[in-house]
Amino acid sequence: MRFYKRLGPVKVLSFDLDDTLYDNVPVMAAAEAWLLDALKQDHPESTLLGKEQLAAIKRQLLQERPALAHDVSACRRAVLTEGLLRQGVAGDRAEMLAEEYYQGFLAERGKIRVPEVTHRVLSTLGRRHRLAVITNGNLPLERTELAPYFEVVLRAGPDGRMKPAPDLFLTLAERLGVAPSEILHIGDHINTDVAGAVRSGCQAVWLNDNGRSEADLHCLPQVALERLEQLLELL
Repeated sequence: MRFYKRLGPVKVLSFDLDDTLYDNVPVMAAAEAWLLDALKQDHPESTLLGKEQLAAIKRQLLQERPALAHDVSACRRAVLTEGLLRQGVAGDRAEMLAEEYYQGFLAERGKIRVPEVTHRVLSTLGRRHRLAVITNGNLPLERTELAPYFEVVLRAGPDGRMKPAPDLFLTLAERLGVAPSEILHIGDHINTDVAGAVRSGCQAVWLNDNGRSEADLHCLPQVALERLEQLLELL
């Protein structure tokens, strides 16, 4: 644990999800693999849609529709729809299949493995603090064992622009009736989590569990932790 700035009064703890409360790498790899396999196996119309083709379509759509960069769900749906259209699938059917694929992907995306320590930390902290989620991702949290811990869940896209933009942090403060400075945001990413929180007037905890150099920080959090369970010592 390393302190950079004095910790002020805290009324709300907001958490990033991916790679903060669980390891997101294996679940995303499995979900992406499921999607590519479904595109190859389920419908002949989609057999030419592979990883490279989808990535190229995504780059083009983001150039044409920059707002998609702030909503990963809308972006994925748009990429799948456009890919199917380019394979000659009719418009209505392309949208229907894209939604079918997206829902299947989301089901795989939700198969996270939550460590016991995460349950212990959230259960303990939830007895004395209000807990919330601020995420750029599309984890279907309501389908997971994490759902009961959180009073508010804010997602980029439906609730505002992606972190590090201030939208989600300020929305959380307004929704829970607290000052931004009374929110302590916990996350692993130096830009979206640490810089996003600090520049929005919130306090920040950097979960640096992969040994990243503090020289990479764009601005200083209140505290850096090497393990999530150190929150129990801090708070």
